[in-house]
Amino acid sequence: MNTQEYIDSGVLELYAAGGLTPSESGEVEEMAARHPEVRTALEECLRTMEAYALTHAQAPRPELEDQILRHLQAQTAPVQPNGAPEGKVVPMNAASPAQYPKRESTRWWQIAAVILLLISAAANVYLYSNLRETRSELISARQTSRQYALQVSQLETRSLQSENLLGMLRNPQTLAVQLKGVTQHPEAQATVFWNQETKEVYFDPANLPAAPTGKQYQLWALAQGKPIDAGVVKATDSTLLKMKSIEEAQAFAVTLEPEGGSVNPTLEEMYVMGNSAGK
Repeated sequence: MNTQEYIDSGVLELYAAGGLTPSESGEVEEMAARHPEVRTALEECLRTMEAYALTHAQAPRPELEDQILRHLQAQTAPVQPNGAPEGKVVPMNAASPAQYPKRESTRWWQIAAVILLLISAAANVYLYSNLRETRSELISARQTSRQYALQVSQLETRSLQSENLLGMLRNPQTLAVQLKGVTQHPEAQATVFWNQETKEVYFDPANLPAAPTGKQYQLWALAQGKPIDAGVVKATDSTLLKMKSIEEAQAFAVTLEPEGGSVNPTLEEMYVMGNSAGK
């Protein structure tokens, strides 16, 4: 697997979302250390995940702070055996009364810090839960985008091929050679389109019977009495098949050969044949 395939596999998104095992995470970090393009892609995933988390972050419920405060107050107020709050004992050598407010203020600062810490922890748990829920959505969206791009590319390629084929068929230099069935196969028919300028050959096998298992049809061009391999017919249900280019041909014929084709045609298995137009 090359680095681009590794980047496109989705493992970097899983790393950023915390969905990998420690060993898998170690493998991602090792790949990022060895390949700059992987490191760049990983940093982009981490930035994207962080931006998503900040965009969808929600503050904890307002009543959560009150619940935490009441819980802390209950923990900081000792209770005597009879259920009444324990009285505060001030030693004789305690600090002067002027220092009491300072100690009380310090205590409340500590309580506030704990409250903020708990609120932050609750928010982190909430964000982590949201990240786990959206991890599969992010991966699915990226896969859908790639599939759409692939489909568009395939359609563009097919459109270009169709335009090129149509141009070749309309070219005055293209001959349409009708191949008719021989005595053993009178119902068989096929058509060869041969451009004498570009030497391109297209074959229409629509009226050939399906080849038996282990067999394939093979197209031959006959030039100066010698057969020239023009390629095997991959399927008989296709409209047009691009075959091998042929420099010269006085006729074309199709034989049934073992799968993969033969060096020389099996004349006993010939199905159709036709002379080139104008010859």
